[in-house]
This record gives sequence, structure tokens and C-alpha cells, in this order.
Amino acid sequence: MKNKIKIFVVLIGALFNSCDDALDVQPENYLFEDQLVTDDKSAQTSLVGVYTQLNWTYYQYFETMLPLMDGSLTTTNTGLWGQASNNSFEASYSLINSVYEWPYYIVNSANATIGAVTDNESVTESERDRILSEAYFLRAFGHYIALRTFGQFFDLSSNYGIVLKDELSTVENSQKARSTVQESYDFILSDLDKSIEYNAAFTYNYYASATAAKAFKANVLLYMGGDDNYTEAINLADEVINSDDVELEANFEDIFVNGEANDEVIFCRIAGEGQSNKLSYYYQTLVKTSTWLQDYLVDDPRETYSYDTSSSKLKKIYTTEVSGGPANYMRLAEVYLIKAECQARLNLLEEAEITLNEVRNRAYGGTAPDLEYTTQEELLDLIFDEYVKELCFETGAVWYAAIRYGKIEEIKANVTSTDQYILPIPWNELETNLLFGEQNPGYEGI
Repeated sequence: MKNKIKIFVVLIGALFNSCDDALDVQPENYLFEDQLVTDDKSAQTSLVGVYTQLNWTYYQYFETMLPLMDGSLTTTNTGLWGQASNNSFEASYSLINSVYEWPYYIVNSANATIGAVTDNESVTESERDRILSEAYFLRAFGHYIALRTFGQFFDLSSNYGIVLKDELSTVENSQKARSTVQESYDFILSDLDKSIEYNAAFTYNYYASATAAKAFKANVLLYMGGDDNYTEAINLADEVINSDDVELEANFEDIFVNGEANDEVIFCRIAGEGQSNKLSYYYQTLVKTSTWLQDYLVDDPRETYSYDTSSSKLKKIYTTEVSGGPANYMRLAEVYLIKAECQARLNLLEEAEITLNEVRNRAYGGTAPDLEYTTQEELLDLIFDEYVKELCFETGAVWYAAIRYGKIEEIKANVTSTDQYILPIPWNELETNLLFGEQNPGYEGI
């Protein structure tokens, strides 16, 4: 199942330069008239327009910076890098607005495709179902990114969710209040359920699929917490594990050396034309492995393949063999960790140990050292260790695990409040969307 085909991705410069409200930007596949989708080919063209929105650099390295934890993130303390090092972000800073805009480009573009394809009799039923499955997943993915970056995703009772967009944005509908966290999660889960129902087959790991929707739904349920959600997440994880769509790579290093051509990655973003040099600069020049993480990886066999021990440069995101990517949003090892964590939180300790060892045994080339624990809390700590060792530098997985485990404050001294778990709403959004509501706690408004 080695993936050999690469999609050609086109970036429009205005995507990065526009100062307009993110929710009013016309996506690259914007359809002025529904009849522009007149057959299967034009419907597929619309869907490709959604995928182009993934090929955006800034958010990728931002999510990599946060989990490095102890403040020794980069060779510079200016701009977004310095703010990430100190976890002290300014709502007026332009790059915060860029980080905010990105998931809504994905959402808006997905809405264009959903609107154009739904009930469109000029598209065959099988193709319509596949496209809708992928588009609903991508809309859920955009909202998921927005929620865990700008909403209090860690508190189901919080009013500080995100703006939810279920139709193509126009001037007329751009004024909209943020939803609660629970409402935000419900919307994301609904879209993932639609993706699963329309059942797009897994083909290449840079395309959405029902398998990807199941994996992300398991992750969302883990974030939400609660015994019923943990149980459902375990069942979804099993469906992904037993699907035959993906399997653990035999060797940890092959996940990254092989780029998108591997058997383990469920959903990723590949580097587009002209992006490799930019990504090389960010990851090989600016971002460095922190001393906290270096200490964590001592004597672990994954250390050598995670960062260069002589220069502290990252290896996973940028390798000599694979220039500039990909960014792995979800791979099978994380699904195993989600399952193990849910089992442990349900106090199914023996089952959790078996699941966890699927990942550990691969890391150790066959048989990992025995786990030493006597309590649920001790096993959960061991599972957290595996998030760090297995998924460091991979789209924020360690950062969000550390929040879930209540470890951020002890790891990173600059984090002294839950307010710092998320970013401020950028001033541009608060100025242009008058119905939005309050700024995130701990940050200044406009």
C-alpha cells in the first residue's frame, strides 16, 4: 500500500497576504453558480480546491513549536517564535490572525463543495457520496483545528467555543456569535458522522476517508472525556486498527523517511510545489529540540530518528530523503495511544498495557522492556510518556496530551494559567465580526 502518486497543489498568494476577515474570503474553488458543477469531473475539481487550503505553512510549524515545552524552542526570541517560547501571545499580532484564518479557509472551501454537490443530479450518486464524505471530514477538520487553538476545548461547560460555519460565507452571513464548547464539539462530531455515513474509501493518506473520520472522532471523544465517550472511542479505534487500510510500519524511522509513501499515516498534508525550501528553513534553522524533550528521549530507540543529537535539529518534519514534509495529522500509532488512554481511564489496565505495547514493541524492534506500574495513575503516566516519545513534533499531539494530563504547568514554567492553553482571538476578527462575543480570558480585547 505504498503511496506513489502526488497531487499537484496550487497556492494563491492572496491567501497569505489578504487582510480581509477570514470568514469572508472566497476559497479557490468558490462557485458563483451551483451549475458550475455539472458532472463528476467538475465536482472533483471543487473538492481539490478544499485540499489546496491545507498547503499552508505557518500553522504547521506553530503546532510544532508549542510542544517543545521548556522555552528553548528556537534560535530567535522575536515574533511568533518568542511568543510561543513564553506562551505570551498578543491578539494584535498579525501572525495570530494568520493562524486564525487558516482553519476557516478550509471550512469555507468545504462549504462551497458541500453546497455545490448536495442534491446535484448531474453528479453520479457514488461520486457525490465520496466527495461529500471527504468534504464533511475536511469541514470537521477545520473546526477541530480552530477549536483546540482558539476555544477552551478542555472545558465542556465553557462558553468560549468557536464560530461555526455551515454555509459558504458571504457579507450577509459573516456576522455570527461564537458557540459554546459543547456546541462546537457536537457540530464537529456531526460532520464526522456524515463523513463516516457517506463512507469514502481509504485511497491515499493525503485524502480524507471514512477511516480518517473514525480516527479523528475517537480523538475528539477522548478530548471530551467521560466513560461513554471513552468506550465509543475504543470501538472506533478498533474499527480503524482492523480496517486493513493502514498498518504500523515495521521500523519507526520509515514513517518519516518514506514521507507520504508509508503504510501507517491515516491523514497528512504533503508539501506543495515550492514549499520544501521554506519548510527546510523553518524546521532546520529556526526550530530546535528543547532540553526537556532531549532529556525525555534519552535511551529511547526513537531518539535518533526524532532529532539530530549533535545539532538539535528536527528530523521528523524535514528529512534529507523527503524534502519538506509531510505533516502527519493522524497515524495509526496515535490511534493505538488513544485506545490505550481510553482503556486506562476506564481502569481496564491489562487491556491498556496490551494496546500500549503495540507501539512500544515496534519502537524496540520486537519486544519492549516490561512496564512497571501498580496504579491507574502510574499507567496513565506511562501512556503520556509514549505520546512524547512517539509523537513529538507531530501537529501538537504532545501539547494537547500534556493539557489533558494536567502536566503543562509542571513542564513549562511560563504557563501559569489555563488561559495560556489557547491563543487570543485576533483583533481583526473582533473588529469585523461584531456579534462574535468576548475575547478569550486572559487576553486584551480591542
